[in-house]
Amino acid sequence: MDKRQELLKKMNILVREIDKAKKIVDDEKNQYLSNYENRIKVVIKKLQDGTLPASRGGLIGTMRGISEYDSLASIKELYDAASDVDLFYSKECQKW
Repeated sequence: MDKRQELLKKMNILVREIDKAKKIVDDEKNQYLSNYENRIKVVIKKLQDGTLPASRGGLIGTMRGISEYDSLASIKELYDAASDVDLFYSKECQKW
């Protein structure tokens, strides 16, 4: 599997974890997660159409979005999925 496909797989896992988390949080965080999910889907689209640049060691920002709220960061599966995306992109996607 090439790096783009692997990143896409990890991002789709993150979207699934966002959907799960939206079912267990309050309305404010549900709205926040909906907005967060929309931003992730924009990145997925860029990845799919080939316009997402290589990381050059940078991050997508998936971890930052989750760490905005302690209650979201405490959802282990969500936190792990966000971390997995950022770490893979930063370390493995420095070049396409």
